[in-house]
Amino acid sequence: MDLTQFPVIDNHCHPLIPGKAQLDPLSLAREFYHGLGDLDDSSPKGALSAARMADLASLGVVHTLVRQLASLFDCTPDLAAVAIERNRRTADDFGAYAEMLYANAGIVGTVVDSDLPDEAPGLELIPRQVMRLFQMGPAIDAQLGEANSYEDLLAGYLDALDQAVRVDGYVGVKSHLAEVAGLGVPAPSLPEAAAAFDAAKRDDVTAYQTLYAAVFAATLSLCQELDVPVHLHTGITGGTWKGPIGNADPFLLASWLSRPEFRSSQVVLLHAGYPWIEQASMMAHAFPQVWVDISWIMPWTSLRAIECMRAFLAAAPLSRLMIGSGGHGTPEVAWLGAIVAKIALSNVLDDAVAAGLMADAAARRVAAMVLHDNAAQLYALEE
Repeated sequence: MDLTQFPVIDNHCHPLIPGKAQLDPLSLAREFYHGLGDLDDSSPKGALSAARMADLASLGVVHTLVRQLASLFDCTPDLAAVAIERNRRTADDFGAYAEMLYANAGIVGTVVDSDLPDEAPGLELIPRQVMRLFQMGPAIDAQLGEANSYEDLLAGYLDALDQAVRVDGYVGVKSHLAEVAGLGVPAPSLPEAAAAFDAAKRDDVTAYQTLYAAVFAATLSLCQELDVPVHLHTGITGGTWKGPIGNADPFLLASWLSRPEFRSSQVVLLHAGYPWIEQASMMAHAFPQVWVDISWIMPWTSLRAIECMRAFLAAAPLSRLMIGSGGHGTPEVAWLGAIVAKIALSNVLDDAVAAGLMADAAARRVAAMVLHDNAAQLYALEE
C-alpha cells in the first residue's frame, strides 16, 4: 500500500528553533535523543561527554534518519554526508527547508504543545496549519503567584482556559498529570485543594500535587463544555523521569474516566503510553472518550515501528487513533515521524489484507483515518 500521498496531521509537536538551522552531524543526531548524560553534577545541565555524543550516532532512529534523508537528498547514506547537505539547504532559508520536508511527508497540520506567544519564531517556522494547546502547568503557576486562595486561583485559571479556547481558538489542553502527581492520583475535594493552597505557594511538593490534581478535575469538566480534549503525557518517553515510572501507565486513568462526571471528557493519551502500547489501545477500547496518539514512538522506535503499529491498532476503535511525532527543534523529527508512521502502517495493513483480516478498501480507509481524518474530526477541521 503506497501511502506517500496521504495527508498527515501531526497530533503532537513542539516549536522549531531557528538557531538549529545549522547542525554538525552529532548535534543532528542528538535531536533524536531523550535521556541523561554521563557527566557529574558539576557539568552544565544537559551536557554530554564526547563519548556519549558519539554514542548517539548509533541510535536506531538515527540510522533511519540517515537512510531517509540520503534518499531524499540523493546523497551517500552517511550521517556526515546528510548533515552537510542539510546545512547547505538550510543556509539560505530554514523556513523553506522545513516547508520542503513537510510537503514531502504530506504534513498539512500540526497540534503544537507550547506556551510561546503566537508570534514566536519557533511557531512561525512550522509550515501549514498550526493548532495550539493551552498549557495547564504554566497557567496554574501563573495563577499561584497572584492568587490569595484556591478559589481565586481556580477562577483565574478557568477564565484563562475559557478565553484561550473560545476567543483565541486553542484546540485543547496539555497536562502533565503523570509527572506531577501520577495518573492514578485521587481527585481531591474542594476542601482538600483549599487546604493545600498555602503550602503549595511555599513550594511544598505534596501540596502542589493536590492542587494540580484538583485543577485537572476542573479542567476535565470545563473541557466538556468547551468540547475540546485534554492531552495527557503517558508512558516514559519524552525526557528524564522524576517520579515512579509506573505513574505513567495509561491503565491508571481508569479511576478518573469511569467517574460519571468525567465520562464525556475527551482525553488524548500521548505517546500511546510507550512501552505500554497495549494498555493505551485497550483504554480506547474500554472508554469511548479516549483517543490515542502514537507520537514519539514514531520515529524514535523506528527499528520496531511495525510491531509498535501492530500493538497500537490491536484493540482500539480505529476511529480513535492518531499519529504524531513529538517533534521539536528541527523539522526532521516531524518529517521522519510521518515517514516512519506511513512505512509501519502500510506494512501492518498490507499484512492484514493478505491474511484475510481486512478488506483492501477498508485498509486504505483506515490509513487515511489514522494519518489525518481522525484528528480532523477531533478538532472539527473544515474540509
